[in-house]
Amino acid sequence: MGGRDALARLQAYLDFDHARTPHFAGDSGAGRHGIAGLGVGLGFGVHLGLAAALLVDFAFGFGADAPLWFGLRKGPLLQWAAYVCLLCAFHALEWYVTAAYRPAQLGYKSWIINHSEAYTAAMLASTAEFWLEYLLLPQGVSPKGFVMLSIVASGVCVASMRIRVLGMTTCGSNFDHIVMAGRKKSDHELVTHGVYARLRHPAYFGWFYWSIFGQVLLGNPICTLGFAAASRKFFADRIPYEEENLARFYGDRYVDYAARTPIGIPFVRGFVPRVRGLGPKPEPEPNPDPNLNPKDD
Repeated sequence: MGGRDALARLQAYLDFDHARTPHFAGDSGAGRHGIAGLGVGLGFGVHLGLAAALLVDFAFGFGADAPLWFGLRKGPLLQWAAYVCLLCAFHALEWYVTAAYRPAQLGYKSWIINHSEAYTAAMLASTAEFWLEYLLLPQGVSPKGFVMLSIVASGVCVASMRIRVLGMTTCGSNFDHIVMAGRKKSDHELVTHGVYARLRHPAYFGWFYWSIFGQVLLGNPICTLGFAAASRKFFADRIPYEEENLARFYGDRYVDYAARTPIGIPFVRGFVPRVRGLGPKPEPEPNPDPNLNPKDD
């Protein structure tokens, strides 16, 4: 119970629940944006500097002769620095896309730093696993430091984030972090071009693979499996709910679009494959065989 209470208190601080001054009390307060931007910027800058120093060290050939850097193994440190840079870029891009395409909806929540208690717990678990395995397990046993695996994982992370951002920017003003439910917004349009012609939910697709391969980059085997299961469960619940609303708003137009466009997330089925005929129904064509169309008496 103590751990759950501590998580709730941390989440309350991330949500600025205790703030009273105007610049911090409101979701759009300048204070909240300032703290979030400062934290993301510092995290990115410090870890980019660490990654650059490590890469210079490797480039001049010190890696083989001096595997330790201030008493720490350099390979896993580079993994950590790369991951934190990508994580900070992820949060900054979430805020930027909202600012650029939905400025009226821009708020502290657009950084999604305070996404949910589950997200906060996942980040804490990821950090704990990395450092515990890094500091406590010997080099031959620790899953850290596999260079080629880290390079591949970094590439997948960048590609996944690009697909997510491309999905959000293609959607433009139609994109929102909150699922549209109940009633269709008057200015909302169904987007089926660009990346949406290949993926039904590119933003979800990108998040799913970024969350998993971020843990592969860190060499976190436990969190890799945990993030995969949690992300699949999250989208298995969210996608059918979203598609149910879209099918009601757009009828067979959305159903037909979904039928030809994959989700791309393993073991996640949408609402649409189970439901058809929500839109206007066409008139049945007359049977050309008069014997099968008896006249009414």
